Amino acid sequence: MPELGAPQIWDAVDVPAEAEEELPLALGVLISGSGTNLQAIIDAVASGALDARITVVISNKDGAYGMERARHAGIPAVHIDPAVYGDYRAYNHAIREALEAHGVELVVMAGYMRLLGNEVLRAYPHAVINLHPALLPAFPGASAIHDAFDWGVKVTGVTVHFADEEFDRGPIICQEPVRIEESDTVETLETKIHEVEHRLIVEAIRLITTERVSIEGRIVHISEG
Repeated sequence: MPELGAPQIWDAVDVPAEAEEELPLALGVLISGSGTNLQAIIDAVASGALDARITVVISNKDGAYGMERARHAGIPAVHIDPAVYGDYRAYNHAIREALEAHGVELVVMAGYMRLLGNEVLRAYPHAVINLHPALLPAFPGASAIHDAFDWGVKVTGVTVHFADEEFDRGPIICQEPVRIEESDTVETLETKIHEVEHRLIVEAIRLITTERVSIEGRIVHISEG
């Protein structure tokens, strides 16, 4: 996928035959919590439903259970603590260095509860995606599920979009609605949202790995598979 990073150039004389095989797209997954969406990606890769590989998982929280999920799957898990760095830019520079060190081609924000800075976004143009538990542009921010429920909307949902320098604003790749029934509570709505998240994040990655995604301004076009 040329748009996700420059191809590596090899000297044909020195490259063994097996190195000539194109590897699946390398994912770097950013998390902040339990990592259920990370697990959905791990499972899809393991089952062959997703032609990709996770080369690193990065968390801003050392105690995030998603780190254990990564280690259990044999994936490098890196904790980058914002408190260690003097400012926001230095912290995001450290994230970029970790992603590049692990050969990441597509950055997946799967429950990562911080704004990603230009230090990463400019290094990965149109190659950073974010999962959000609402139908953007409605209900941006960290409390989207509660906000939608408290507002009294009848339909909310899940969005996967390209990330930019502002929260929950980038071009939308895919969305799926979730109805809020009279019997729903915030807890049951969260459960329904999470079920859709697990499916939609995998679908968005699959669309990118199969080169079906193109961007024109704010519009993401999905070609027929």
